[in-house]
This record gives sequence, C-alpha cells and structure tokens, in this order.
Amino acid sequence: MPEPFGAFGWICAHTPLPQCNLFFKQLYDHTPARLSRLFPSSSDFFSIYDVSSTSARGDPNIDAAVRQAGAGLGASCEIARAGQRGSLGDIALVVLSALSFVLAVGLIVHASRRKAAVGRSEITMFLGVYGLHSVFQIVTMSSLLRQSSTALAVVSAIHLALFVALFWILLGNGIIATQIVEDGTPAALIPLSIIALLFFGGTLYVALDTGLSLTSAFTFSNGDVEYLQAITLFVLTLIWPAAAIVLYLAIMLWITLSKLRETKPAMLYIAAFALFAAAQVVFFLASQPLCKASGSKINSAFLATLLNSGAVGVLYWAWMVITEDTWKEGEYEYGYTY
Repeated sequence: MPEPFGAFGWICAHTPLPQCNLFFKQLYDHTPARLSRLFPSSSDFFSIYDVSSTSARGDPNIDAAVRQAGAGLGASCEIARAGQRGSLGDIALVVLSALSFVLAVGLIVHASRRKAAVGRSEITMFLGVYGLHSVFQIVTMSSLLRQSSTALAVVSAIHLALFVALFWILLGNGIIATQIVEDGTPAALIPLSIIALLFFGGTLYVALDTGLSLTSAFTFSNGDVEYLQAITLFVLTLIWPAAAIVLYLAIMLWITLSKLRETKPAMLYIAAFALFAAAQVVFFLASQPLCKASGSKINSAFLATLLNSGAVGVLYWAWMVITEDTWKEGEYEYGYTY
C-alpha cells in the first residue's frame, strides 16, 4: 500500500534528514508503546537489540539502541553515532559541508568586490543563508549528537527553518531580477527579508512543536505513527523548496531567453537545476546502498551536498554572466536590461 501524502516513513528509513530527528524525539518521548517503530527488528542496525512492542524505556537494550542510533529513523543501515561502535560519524558529510561553507564565504567575498553588479545584495543574502545551512547540516545529519536529545531537536528545527527560508530567498532573487523593484534598494531588500523571516519563524515553530511536543497540534496520532505522516512539515520542507526552484528557473529562463536573448546564462540555469535535481535523486535512492556497501561508514548525503554546492556555484556563475559590467563613453551598458 502506498504511503499517504505527507508521509516520512520511507524517507526516514532511507535518508538522514533532519526532520527524522524531530520524529525520533517525539516518538521516544511520547509514544513508548511504539519503540519498535524506532528500532525495528527488520533493520540490520537494530535487529541485535530485540526491541518489541512490549519494550519500555529504561530497558538496557533500549538505552543501547538510543545511544548508538545515527541520523534517520529505523533504517536498515545507519552510520552509528560518533563514539559508538567505533564510528566517527559521517566524516564525509562533515568535510563536504565544511567545504560548502567555505565556498559560500568565498563567493560572498567575490561578489562584494564586483562593482555595480546588479542584484549583489540579494545574491549575497542567498549565499549567506546557504553557508549557515551547510554549518547546521554538519550537526543534524552527521550522527554527531545523541538521538532523542533536546539539543539535536532544537538544532534540527533551526536547520529546517533556514532551509525553507533559503528557497524563498532564491525565488526572491528571481522576482527582483525581473526589475519589478530596483535591486539593492529598501523596496527590494525589506520585503525579501521580512518574508524570509516569516518562513523561518513559521517553520521553526512547526519543527519545534513537532520535536518537542509543545502542543498537541503536530503530535502523531496512532494512525500517523506507522507512516510518520506530518503534512505541514512535508509541505514546508519538501514541496515548497521544489516548487520554489522550479519557479525560479522559469523566471530566469524567461529573463535570459525572452528579454536578454542570451543562451549561455539560460544553459547555466538549466545546468544548476539539473545538479539540484540529481542531488535529490542521489540522496533519496543511494543512501542505503552506499551505507551497506561501505560498512556503515558513508551514505549519499555527502554526494548530495557536493551536487548542491555545484548547483550554487553554477547559479553564481550564471549571475556573473548576466551582470557583466562594460562602460562606453561614460554610459553604463549591461546585458541585464529589459
């Protein structure tokens, strides 16, 4: 039977998404009768603990399972938490995330040195949030913190809020590129920032409530537990980013092909979209095979990070192409005019 809309059951069993950390804490804290959902006997990683529907917190096997659990929820293969089972955590993801942060900082510095570059403030904001996202990814997806801990739930919630805001900023860059308002002015930056904060705050609230059960609004019902159905979080963190990047691509193709009549930046935007799409396919489909093949040392998160960073780099390249500065007889000429 296919999972219902908004379900994270299959996703969390195959990927180390930060959403899964929130679900783990909620189930562990408030659904003691479903500990077997967290540590299924069908999982190669958890089969040794012999957790059943009658198991309870405080059982030595449960304590060991929680202590050693990595990112994800009930996966067949997991990278054990750092310090457990001889694991160092997901070192490959730590390294790639750190390099992604360095890339973001480098591109920000480069952008700041470009004179009269259209949309410089907006692209810098996008790169800054991407860099922060990369830093938080090190903590939330690399099996460094103990599952079910409040610290991991809070950091995961902040990470998700940054991620959702990131895609509004990306789409906002596209909207401002149409010159509906002048880039770099309060008319552009204030709405961009306010809406980003609304996305951040709304997602942060939903994520914190999901992980910490601050209210009953996002607590799993008995029927939801099987599939980990969390529609609001699903729409915010999976549907919205996909929709935002498709809309951004459509806007930038319209600008480059219809208004500028330039094919090079259009091809770069398509390439960036292809890299982003490839990252999602690799992340969701290759994590478990890579985990098993490597003996629980790596999963596909580092490859997805590499492809995502490549997409960001190509987006920046495309931005440079359409904001090239040339001067002629004191008059500013640019290809970024409609």
